[in-house]
Amino acid sequence: MREPIPLETENGLYLPELELFLDSRHPRENGFISHAHADHFGRHENILCSEPTAHILKARYNVADERLNPQPFHEPLEVGPYRLQLLPAGHIYGSAMLHVTRIKDRESLLYTGDFKLHRGLTTENPVFRQADTLIMETTFGAPKWIFPGTNEITGMILNFVNQSLEEGAVPALLAYSLGKAQEIQAILAQAGIPALSHPAVAKMTSACREAGCQLPNPLIFDGSLPPGHALICPPNIIRSEEFQAMAGLRTAILSGWALDKNAIYRFGVDAAFPLSDHADFPGLLEAVRRVNPRRIITIHGYTREFAAELRRQNYEAWAVDGGDQMELDLQR
Repeated sequence: MREPIPLETENGLYLPELELFLDSRHPRENGFISHAHADHFGRHENILCSEPTAHILKARYNVADERLNPQPFHEPLEVGPYRLQLLPAGHIYGSAMLHVTRIKDRESLLYTGDFKLHRGLTTENPVFRQADTLIMETTFGAPKWIFPGTNEITGMILNFVNQSLEEGAVPALLAYSLGKAQEIQAILAQAGIPALSHPAVAKMTSACREAGCQLPNPLIFDGSLPPGHALICPPNIIRSEEFQAMAGLRTAILSGWALDKNAIYRFGVDAAFPLSDHADFPGLLEAVRRVNPRRIITIHGYTREFAAELRRQNYEAWAVDGGDQMELDLQR
């Protein structure tokens, strides 16, 4: 049996033979950034990322051009004894998985970053390749996290928006400024519902448009609420005095965590809808089936629970943060 591609985990996810960190939040000499969310971003000297993500990183974090090594999806990149390939992850616009192949014996590794199994209106179609080692996120890696179908979720949101408008209220949809905010804007545009965007949302929508995402030009919210419009805001705005002073708002959080029966109390909103940019529990299992790995390393979220479930299905699977029944030996 071939030796796995070496992986170190003591100080973040690190591929030593490539001298490459994976989604490290600490500045490194070389880092792969799967997408432009803050919890995956670090100010590395040399950044490997997708072409759309490079554009968004410049707009969001003022990353200098000389630090960026943007790569097109699906195009092989040879680095020493390895061949690298970026694959669409379906999480947000530009999000990428990293597929690594050791050229001499074709041993392979796939790092997913955050991913979703099905394409959204504003994401690329996710593509999975077979890999011997799979490093996967497990944000919703427990059996209770099963999302309704996309059409059902969209229908629930549009019913909320239309009913609010009919009753003279302003539907305020709370979504992260990068990712879900663009997805809900596309959903509303497809339904013919005009929407105002908080400036933080509008900035990210403009960056995505400039990077190639097909979206309408955002209408920036300036404090006035014309009739017949929805409002798209980041979730943290709900705590601001300006937001709380606005009359006639009807609020809804858009998050996979909306499946929690206490979500409206947790987020302090009128409604909650499980629009997520992550794979749910069945989606995570389906991703494993598509990749068909020899071993699996789980990161983020329900790491131990999902690894245990995979072991019950006869996979070699371990949580990167430890605590499994047996010690993980990443080099065997």
